[in-house]
This record gives sequence, C-alpha cells and structure tokens, in this order.
Amino acid sequence: MQKTKKKLTKAQRRRRRRNRRIAWRTTLCVLTLIGLVLVAALSAGQAAFNGPSQTVGDLLTVSMLETSALKFVPRIFYSQEKLDEVVARNSVSEDNDETDTSLIVVAKPTPIPDPDEVRQAEAAEGEEQAAEAAAPQPTPAPENLLSSEDGIELYQVKSGTYNGYMMVVLDPSRVTVGTCRDKFNGSRGLQLKDIAKRYDALAAINGGGFEDKGGVGNGGTPVGLVVAQGKLMHTGNAGQYNITVGFNQDNIMILAKNMSKSEAKEKGIRDAITFGPALIVNGEPVTVKGASSGLNPRTAIGQRSDGAVLMLVIEGRQASSLGATYADLISIMLEYGAINAINMDGGSSSLMYYKGEYVNNGVVLTGSRTMPTAFIVR
Repeated sequence: MQKTKKKLTKAQRRRRRRNRRIAWRTTLCVLTLIGLVLVAALSAGQAAFNGPSQTVGDLLTVSMLETSALKFVPRIFYSQEKLDEVVARNSVSEDNDETDTSLIVVAKPTPIPDPDEVRQAEAAEGEEQAAEAAAPQPTPAPENLLSSEDGIELYQVKSGTYNGYMMVVLDPSRVTVGTCRDKFNGSRGLQLKDIAKRYDALAAINGGGFEDKGGVGNGGTPVGLVVAQGKLMHTGNAGQYNITVGFNQDNIMILAKNMSKSEAKEKGIRDAITFGPALIVNGEPVTVKGASSGLNPRTAIGQRSDGAVLMLVIEGRQASSLGATYADLISIMLEYGAINAINMDGGSSSLMYYKGEYVNNGVVLTGSRTMPTAFIVR
C-alpha cells in the first residue's frame, strides 16, 4: 500500500525555508572564513619565504624540510631548483678525515681502595694527615650540573633558541649499541625506554635513522651499518646519512664515511650506528654554511680526549625550545671537550632516558615513537 505524503502547513514550510537559509549562510560564512585564513596564511608564507630577509626564508625552509609533517610547505613557495639552491647554501662540509685514534687516551677507572689499606695508611700518617686525605676540599660544581653519580654527569644546556641536556659517561666501555630485537625482520621497533629496559641499561639516547616511508614507518628497520656488542646486525643502504660512528675494542670512537662490514671488522668495531653528518673530526669542527638544517630537535654523541663519552639531546619544536642548528651542536660539543662528534637521528626521535624516566620533554610530542637502535649505558 502506497504511503500518503503528509502535507506541510504554511508555517512549517516557512520554518523549513528559514532553516535552509540559515544553514546556507552559515556554510557560506565558514567557507569565507576558511578562504580568508588560507589567503592570510599564503600571504604570510610568501612574505616569510620570499621576503626581504633571505636568512629567515632559508631558516624556515631547512627547518621544515627536516620534519615529516611540514616538509611540503616550502614546496608551495619554491620550485625544486630554488629549493636545491637553499639547501646548497645551508649545508655541512662532507670532507671528513680518518679518525686519529692517538688523540684519545682512555683514562683507566680509579680503583676502589681496600678498607684495611686505608686504615693502615691513616694510622701511619697520623690523624691530621688522614683527615685531610679522607676529606679533600671539593671543587665547586658548575651551576648547570644536575647530577653526578654512577659515573655519569648530567648537565642542562640552554641558549636563546634551545634547551637540552648533556650526559657525560666517564667510562666509555659502558656505552654500547642497543637494538629493538636480536634480528631486524621488518617488525615494529621499540620505544627508547623499552630498548633500555631490554638491556637493563641505566641510560640511553636514540640512535641512527630508520626506514620511515611517508612518515608512518614502524621504526623497525635501520639504515646503514649496525654493529651491537661485536655482532654485525645490519648492512643496508644508508641513503644521504652515510657516516658510521662506532667504538672499537679500545673504547675509542671511530668516525668513517661509507664504512663496510669488512672495514668494521678490520678496525675492530664492537658497536656502531650509521647517520650523520660528522660535527667534529680530530678536534676540528666541520665547515657549516648558513643555517645548515635549521632549528630542530637534535641528538649527538661525541668523545673527549680522556675517553669520556658525550651524549647530547636538544629539545625542539616547542615554545620554550625551538631547537638547535648543527653549528649549535658543534659549539656545545667543543665546550664540553669533544675531539670527535657526530649528529644522530633528530626530530621526534630525540630522547634521553636516565634512571627509569625520560630526561627531556620530547616524549610529550613524540608519544610512542618507535626506533630500531640506541646508544645505551650499562
């Protein structure tokens, strides 16, 4: 049986027409507002990228090109040819010398004295001399020193555009490579804290790069050479980042471009990860042009002449910390005495873990970012 259509009253028809007009006008207002916002954003972008200050345009460009979500923005305002020009005048020198291992003399750990020997020495030298030896006047700690225990010193580093943390590991033999699993099989990686827990590590920083197609990779497949505790784990293509940083059996950091597995074996590499660029080689900073790769979250690792390992993480993409350039990393590493240093994976991967928790605020932004490798401290 056919259903009879109910006839609307005159008042109901008026209300329906009025509601349609309101809906149409609201939609039109919203579309107009969106259009105005887009026009304003494009105008602002045009002024920033192609305005009178090339420095500002370059800084925005190279900073965004390092992100997964915003790297498309510069392409709205620049042709590929122009982008290549910007990258060329904001870059790091690729000329890297062979690491001179003689510049690093690893300090032997100070042995813990035997209590009986200490008591005998105190008795022999007298109470006054014993008191002076047992309680020497401490050297005032730097204002930015946050903690000093377990053979690890933790400092806060700050400047106009960034906030970060420097971890100094006095014994380099404690620093090794940790991985998300025993074999890289394409499965999902682990968060930094979980890699650290896998090895019962006291501290860790994120390591090398990994395959991340479309910015949504699972973080389980590294790029380049990976050696962990003497075991060759991966030899895949490193892409644009082709500097391997490793520690040999003498606990000396080695930097090498396009290191092969045979070279790693020849150099006695016990632990290694691939990324780059190198920042300091044999005490000499590399040449940095312009803003390098802009202001971004950063991770770097280096070594002092006494063998102590420097682990640096810079927060970025936050109101309180925009990030650091490669020149900033070099300046910090030189200040802390680095003889060799290299940039590691940055951006949303930049994290420092210590004593069961993250030190920096990067985890607030990265959430559950997974990765295949890390430098850990046992």
